[in-house]
Amino acid sequence: MFPYCKLKENDIKAYYGKLTIEDVEASLEKDQISFTDFMNLVSPAALPLIDRMREKASAVKKMYFGKTIRFYAPLYISNYCVNDCVYCGFRRTFKADRRRLSLQEILTEAEVIRGYGIDSLLLVSGEDPKAVSVSFLEEVVAELKKMFSYISIEIYPMDENGYRRLFNAGVHGLTMFQETYDSELYDKLHSGPKKNYEGRLKAPADGARAGFYNIGLGVLLGLYDWHIEAISMAAHALWLRKHFWKSKVQFSFPRITPVEGSFETPYPVSELELEQLLLAFRIFFRESDLYLSTRENADFRKRMSMTCVSHISAASKVIPGSYAVNVDKGLGQFTVKDKSSVAEIASQLEIEGLEPVFKDWDNCFGTGIKNDSLKTA
Repeated sequence: MFPYCKLKENDIKAYYGKLTIEDVEASLEKDQISFTDFMNLVSPAALPLIDRMREKASAVKKMYFGKTIRFYAPLYISNYCVNDCVYCGFRRTFKADRRRLSLQEILTEAEVIRGYGIDSLLLVSGEDPKAVSVSFLEEVVAELKKMFSYISIEIYPMDENGYRRLFNAGVHGLTMFQETYDSELYDKLHSGPKKNYEGRLKAPADGARAGFYNIGLGVLLGLYDWHIEAISMAAHALWLRKHFWKSKVQFSFPRITPVEGSFETPYPVSELELEQLLLAFRIFFRESDLYLSTRENADFRKRMSMTCVSHISAASKVIPGSYAVNVDKGLGQFTVKDKSSVAEIASQLEIEGLEPVFKDWDNCFGTGIKNDSLKTA
């Protein structure tokens, strides 16, 4: 459990043992739901009411996001990693070619992504501070911000000073997956520097202190009971909101996908359960950004875009260097299920009445920099 959550896992299980479908219905009737109502919506008792959850989540999404669905793309710059996470394609003990892109190679990759029309970039790397140093990232971001309006990072945990250097360089957001909030399980799954549960847990707060506008949370669904993980992640988000109100909390929902090494998922999450989770987060975190990656199939992502998700990745490549050179084999972090092109995804969403958005940020936001395009005569 998230350490600052007042509830313990046994408390939640005891509560769920008494929860009825009528309790869930009462939660769905409310205009504004409480944390207890959120717990009801992610409970096993809520699954038979999935249709009503779809209706409510759709109404909430339309209220706060209209018909828009926002696009982003990940750019993997390195698959070097000092950790040996048993579920990950980047784990240290895998005998595979490792690569860290040069600055020029990164810019070449970025040009391909920019050519798709996408203006929001997520920089991703394996966790190896020597291969991808803060200084190298500063150099990379200095060039990429000339091409993209919004840049976020998903890399190894840093201290506040490291994050501040990247914020000052032009990074807007940080994503840090806790993987699992169960500390005992976390210890068993991880070796290397990532074994530090508390250090990873405090990284989002350090990022918020450094000034990042957006802080992304996530758990790797399938490592543990998703109902418990959902409650922990929600509690973590509320804690961050309370202490770092200037930063906006976002959420990602990655499920374990097949990787080299044949890791067996201990707590499989079905597509319907993932949908329930997404709907519950949309209903409770009404204005928050919900991200869904190409780990999921095209049809599911389209349906979730209509009811709850605000951001999706498109045409993602998870092997460093594979945008510029179409590489399908190599050491990737996970298995891509939706291999549709950006144009194909956008077209399908438009058929459903949605409006694909490729830019929703400008560098003048929050910086004090004047943007001539905003001037009036």
